Amino acid sequence: MNQAVLYKRANQVQRHDARMVLREYGNLFQWRLDGGDRIMDIGCGSGDVTIDYLEPLLPSNYEKLVGSDVSLKMVSYASDTYGKTHSKVEFDQLDIGDDCMPKRYLEHFNHITSFYCLHWVQDQRKALRNIYDMLDREGDCLLAFLASNPVFDVYKKLSLTEKWAPYMKDLDRFIAPLQYCENPGEEYEKYMMETGFKSYSVEVRQQIFIYEGTDNLKANVKAVNPFVERLSNKQQAEFLNDYIQTVVDMDLSESCPEDPEDLRFITPYKLVIVYGKK
Repeated sequence: MNQAVLYKRANQVQRHDARMVLREYGNLFQWRLDGGDRIMDIGCGSGDVTIDYLEPLLPSNYEKLVGSDVSLKMVSYASDTYGKTHSKVEFDQLDIGDDCMPKRYLEHFNHITSFYCLHWVQDQRKALRNIYDMLDREGDCLLAFLASNPVFDVYKKLSLTEKWAPYMKDLDRFIAPLQYCENPGEEYEKYMMETGFKSYSVEVRQQIFIYEGTDNLKANVKAVNPFVERLSNKQQAEFLNDYIQTVVDMDLSESCPEDPEDLRFITPYKLVIVYGKK
């Protein structure tokens, strides 16, 4: 997940859903009448979603936009790529799953966004409390993350094989915490209420994304898979081949209309979209 250039090239689904969520929910943001809005985007990755979709939505007189990510390599890449051309944008390393947030960020932001990040945090209550603590007294947040995705079931199957088990002993750290929840929307509403948000809405949307071609899916898996970096180059190729075969065995593929000798991969997943006001 630290391969920023690869991630930027292969994050089609993340970009697609972030753009969709901002188009549909962006009008809920309550901008300051006097300008000077301060915004944080949690889990900015390579920074392209922050710059391409979030930054153009902001009022022209906003004060500051901070893209944060747990990966220092991602933050460094985003800063080097966008920091010089966007004077009001900065990037900072931050783990939203930490016990507490830096003092300089407490009650500091008017708005917080996060796209495709929170499903990597096992303690959802802690992450949401940290978001709440960083918002100012009337701040709001817009969050989008996976409730479930078959990729986590693929990981599970691979982790049970003798070949890959030694590299996936900490698998549970990388399974979305709501993956097997019967009612993820109801569960997250409970988190919002317990955290103290004054008003909120939680939508769980059934989505389907299709990866056209085996090489395309492999590139996407390599960009976000937490286990690939533990493998040699030869092992990485073998792992990706086994990943593809597992997906095929799960009946999540079909022949490409344009190239019958290749495959397209159908990924049904649940996306949680949350808007909350402090």
